[in-house]
Amino acid sequence: MKRWTEADGIHIDVRGLSAPQPLVQILSLVRSIDDDRTVVVHHDRDPQLLYPELAEIGWSAEIVDGEPGEVRLRLSRSA
Repeated sequence: MKRWTEADGIHIDVRGLSAPQPLVQILSLVRSIDDDRTVVVHHDRDPQLLYPELAEIGWSAEIVDGEPGEVRLRLSRSA
C-alpha cells in the first residue's frame, strides 16, 4: 500500500493487497480526514463492499479514468 498527496487529493494504492486489507486501509484513511479533501483510490477491482461502508459514514464514490487494468475511484464527502 502506498499513499501520497497530489493536487486532486490524497491517493491510496491498494492494488495487490489481499482482502480485507484494501477495505480496511481505505476506511482508515477516510475516517482520518477532517476537512473536505478527496481521496483517490487505485484498486485492482470494483470494491462492492466499500460503497455501503462509505455511505454509512457520509462519503460517496465515483469511478474515474485510471490506468489500464486499474479501477480508480474518487471518494468525497456526501453533500
